[in-house]
This record gives sequence, structure tokens and C-alpha cells, in this order.
Amino acid sequence: MNNPYRKDFPFFSNEKDKDIIYFDNAATTQRPHHVMDAIKHFYDENNANPLRGLYDLSVRATDAYENARHTVAQFIGAKEDCEIIFTRNATESLNLVAYSYGMSFIGAGDEIAVSIMEHHSNILPWQMVCKAKGAKLVYMECSKETGELPLDEVRAKISPKTKLVAITQVSN
Repeated sequence: MNNPYRKDFPFFSNEKDKDIIYFDNAATTQRPHHVMDAIKHFYDENNANPLRGLYDLSVRATDAYENARHTVAQFIGAKEDCEIIFTRNATESLNLVAYSYGMSFIGAGDEIAVSIMEHHSNILPWQMVCKAKGAKLVYMECSKETGELPLDEVRAKISPKTKLVAITQVSN
């Protein structure tokens, strides 16, 4: 495999894993050297609860945390740093959206649309919201030939009752 970025990831440098193509990144992802170095530096130099204390170590941890938030905001083009939240993984993020937005704004008779190619972490929370709120979960079919979600299928499944569409960019 001749990809210039692979060398940055220690995982791909060992002989048995050098040809692996790793797509299961939503929950656990391989990390490049510079990320692991930054994590090690944090634990070596600033390991304390961010946003929780006024003592020097906590202030340093808070500064590091907020600097990371600012870097991510700039990288993805967020208007403000406060638009960025950190969670442990995609499952936790989806649960936060489902149980905060879903339980607050989905009502009886509403619909939530998901594709059939979703990971369970993007189906189960919506099933639970629909059950709790008396809403309906609508499934969009993907093409059996290509695995793609046709735009016509999306349009066909969205109705005036649809309050949320939750679809993945890439499915594993």
C-alpha cells in the first residue's frame, strides 16, 4: 500500500497490519503519531479536570481543552467555538442528539427517517425515541446494486410529518 499518510500511523507500520484498510472509525480509530504524542504530553504535563477547578493544573488543562475546541472549530469552519462539543465516540454523540433533541421536539405522529444501511448506533436511539413519543421510524432503502441511497428514495420517504432525517455518509 503506497499511501503517504499511512507512515504517520504506528498501527500500519507493523508487518501483520501493513495492508489493512481500516474503516471502523466511528467508535475506535487508529491514531497518527502526532495525536498520540499530544495525548501523552497532556497526560504528562496537564492531566487534571478541565473546566472544573481554579488551581494551576486545572487551568492548564482547561486551556488545552479550549485550544483543541478552537482548532477543531477553525478546521471544520464553525462560526463559533461553542458549536463544538467533544464526546467519546459517534454512538455517544448520536445518543445525545436523540435524547436531547428527539425527546424534546419529536411528538406523536411525527416521523424520523433513517436508511437501512445505518449502524445500530444511528437506529436504536431513534427507535427508542419513536416508541417513547408515539412517532414512526421510516426506513429508506438503498440500491441493491450499488449500495447507494438514491435521492429519489429520500424524497419519497420525507413527508410533512418528517421531523428528522438521520443518515450516514459512509456505511460499514
